Amino acid sequence: MVPTLRSIVDPAALARVAAREYGLDVTGCVLLRSLVNDVYRLDTPAGPRVLKLYRAGYGSAGWEVELAAHVGAGVAQGVPLLDGRPAGSLTAAEGSRAFTLWEWVPGSKPPKPRTDELYHRFGVATAAFHEAATGFPGPPAVDVAALVDEVLAGVPDAADRALIAGLAAEAGRRVRGAELERGLCHGDVTLDNVHRDGDRIIFFDLDRAADGYRAADLAPVAGTPHWPAFLAGYRTVRPFRAADETAVPWLGVLLRIDYLHFHLYAKPAMRGTESLTEGWVEQNLTGLRAAGRRLGVSAGGFAGR
Repeated sequence: MVPTLRSIVDPAALARVAAREYGLDVTGCVLLRSLVNDVYRLDTPAGPRVLKLYRAGYGSAGWEVELAAHVGAGVAQGVPLLDGRPAGSLTAAEGSRAFTLWEWVPGSKPPKPRTDELYHRFGVATAAFHEAATGFPGPPAVDVAALVDEVLAGVPDAADRALIAGLAAEAGRRVRGAELERGLCHGDVTLDNVHRDGDRIIFFDLDRAADGYRAADLAPVAGTPHWPAFLAGYRTVRPFRAADETAVPWLGVLLRIDYLHFHLYAKPAMRGTESLTEGWVEQNLTGLRAAGRRLGVSAGGFAGR
């Protein structure tokens, strides 16, 4: 057999696996999304379910189900297999791939235009996730410092490379020198990963959850006009210290570098080099250039030294 990086499993075959492993009467199975992992909708007489099929080699599928159960309300819940295990596995062309089954999240992705009221609730939900997940053991967050050399090798413009190197060095210094709260983070706090159901905000997609700086979870929202409303909502549930708030833009820089690495390397490996033309690389470079201007970092280094 020719070595395979990733495959798309036949939905009909996957429906049979789900029926056998979960005791479900599966009436339909359709692929919803294929990127890092593959997400399928399973139709049953009791309503839809989500089956998540992970990439080969991913070892935390069952942990995600256990984390969701620990957090409880406000997070999509996993469904155990008939034998009680949180995750199963199947053999695909590229090797063993884990799968998990999830309840269908009610509501829908919040539509635009988005309001301060929505972001206030989003802040409340993020803080509630942090509070409920406190103390739950998890894998360490990505060490962005280990990605910087590859990112620099993939960026063609010398001025951009110098800026990214300067931003990464200064962000690392700022984060290391601060007393920041650490704990279990969601890892991808954006409105793409929630549904709104009336007054409730419900998280799903926990495959980036890890132990890291809690303030990093707030960084994706910090650059929006709704940041004050989000932060006020967060603080109705739990404190957010001044040191953590000061670190948010620097953690946002590290998050941008992580995103840039994904779009330069991991995504083209899965989707082909055509994905480099979709605009995500340039969007993250634009965000890093703006961060450099805002934070006083240029290709020559940090101006505040």
